[in-house]
Amino acid sequence: MESKVNYTAVGIFVLLLGSALIAFAFWLGKYNQDEGNYHRFRVYITESISGLSPEAAVKFHGVDVGMVESIRINPKNSEEVELTLKIHKDTPIKTDSTAVLKFYGITGLAFIEIVGGSKDAPLLKTAKNNIAIIPSSPSLIKRLDESLSNVAFKLSNALDHADRLFSEQNIENVAQTLEHLRSLSTQIDGYQAQIRLLLQQTSQLENNASESLYAMKNAADSVKNSSDKFNLMMQTKMNAALDSLNTASRESHTLIRKIEESLERGDYNLNAIASPAASELGDLMRQTQTLSNEMEMTLQNLRESPSDLLFKQSTPKPGPGE
Repeated sequence: MESKVNYTAVGIFVLLLGSALIAFAFWLGKYNQDEGNYHRFRVYITESISGLSPEAAVKFHGVDVGMVESIRINPKNSEEVELTLKIHKDTPIKTDSTAVLKFYGITGLAFIEIVGGSKDAPLLKTAKNNIAIIPSSPSLIKRLDESLSNVAFKLSNALDHADRLFSEQNIENVAQTLEHLRSLSTQIDGYQAQIRLLLQQTSQLENNASESLYAMKNAADSVKNSSDKFNLMMQTKMNAALDSLNTASRESHTLIRKIEESLERGDYNLNAIASPAASELGDLMRQTQTLSNEMEMTLQNLRESPSDLLFKQSTPKPGPGE
């Protein structure tokens, strides 16, 4: 009876072992088939990966495309963590794609997000013997940490400057300055009446200066107009005098020719005629000389003071013999 029981147990064990081997063979074949549907990539991260574990999800724009296959310290650089990603081969990993460490809400569990990758960029080639590397970008936690560190550093510097600014000596200096300003304000209040009077006088002086300038402008315009009129009048009179002189000269020449002709004929007694004519001619020459001197003095006075023509301000000089 014992022999039958032993054979039965052995038979059951053999059947179970055969079934297990057959199942393992099917599973192994399926695993190898799945392996052909994935590509491997490496990512090197310089920050802490707390919360990230093997078989953590790998997402591409929020879609699960693979998992983290292995995690280890980079043997060539102890400051980096080496991640091996197993990603479905249909995922368009581009040369400008980057890997970012992200977290699920407040649970602390982490995953890898593949971001970026323009449609015109070429695909990132990878092979079993030459695994491609996806560049990493700093996570939100790291960026916040760097920003907070910078803010804390700047805040510390600001506090140091504030401490130096509000030192006891500076506070005392500010108090003295305020006291001086109060004293100066009091003195200015005492001079308000004088300042107001000075402003009024300045305003009145400005008005007087404006009126004086306006009067001077009008006077200058009047002098200019008078000068223009005088020049026009003198030019007219001089032209008339020249015309008269020309006429008198022509008449004198005519008279002289007639006298010469009469003298040649013997019509006149030269002695009887010359005596009274010479006397009259001498008087005429003296009067002409006096008139010429007076005209010369008048022109000289007008050149020295043209305003005398209108205002008669200068005292005329006495003529010869006066």
